[in-house]
Amino acid sequence: MIYVVGNKLKMNRDYTKTKFSFHSFRNIKKGLGEFDAVVECNELAIREFTSNLSKTPDKETYIQALAEKHSVRVDTVSLKLFESRIRQFYIMSVMQKAEQFFDEFKKEYKDYNPIWVDKKDGETDLDNLLINTFSSLKNGIKEIKEEVYFGYEYYRFVRNRFAHFEEKDNKKLKSYLQKVKNYQVFYNNTFHSNSKPNEYKEIDFNDFLLITNIIKNIGYTLCEKCKPDNQILAEIISKKEITTKTNKKINSVKSLSKLKNNSERYSNAIENLLNSHFGRINENDRNEIIMNLNRILA
Repeated sequence: MIYVVGNKLKMNRDYTKTKFSFHSFRNIKKGLGEFDAVVECNELAIREFTSNLSKTPDKETYIQALAEKHSVRVDTVSLKLFESRIRQFYIMSVMQKAEQFFDEFKKEYKDYNPIWVDKKDGETDLDNLLINTFSSLKNGIKEIKEEVYFGYEYYRFVRNRFAHFEEKDNKKLKSYLQKVKNYQVFYNNTFHSNSKPNEYKEIDFNDFLLITNIIKNIGYTLCEKCKPDNQILAEIISKKEITTKTNKKINSVKSLSKLKNNSERYSNAIENLLNSHFGRINENDRNEIIMNLNRILA
């Protein structure tokens, strides 16, 4: 991950630590990582272009020469607007991935707890998720921290303004900005970066880094606070199926029974199976899940 200090790009250690993890969280981490790489390359291209342009006395001639070289028609555009719009697009794309994550998490969570109250009018996807996992929105905000919740809300309004030109939310947008500006120390300390929220017309690369880390933080907290009981995890894994090369479905745990004569190989195979479904679970959880699994399969 890269963050900005002055006009320079520097590496940033993003928020990735986890133990047990929901599959939906691993998906969003992977998706955001892939998008990070695209955005970072795009950011380098933008900076190279604007740097060269700033050194050119006749900017319009320079742009038209590039347009002719690459066979792209370019009308006159404000450089500031050009940079801002691209970074706002980053935010919109990340928010789409976040909403997909919330939807996938909901489906996955219902495997462990089938009771899920549908979203009411006025509730956001995140609000509904927090209500269902922490019993109330107030509790949910407390668990993920208000700095994270309101940071997400600010960028949700940024996305809405960019995607739908929703002028009616301008007051809320400005109100949330003033609120989240007070959280900069939290963001810097938590995400190990110099990221800070900017106003809508000045959204930059650091805003992209900040909302990305906010979403990862929400996912990590859900994995930490909403982890199912190990007995439930054992029951889930005992029913998992895999598809063979001949498209035959077999029980994933029972498929390892041929290794039972070699306790070390069998234990390693079970551990790999657990990690593939539940992430990098710690040793105590792993041993307890295996104990419950052996009881279920006895």
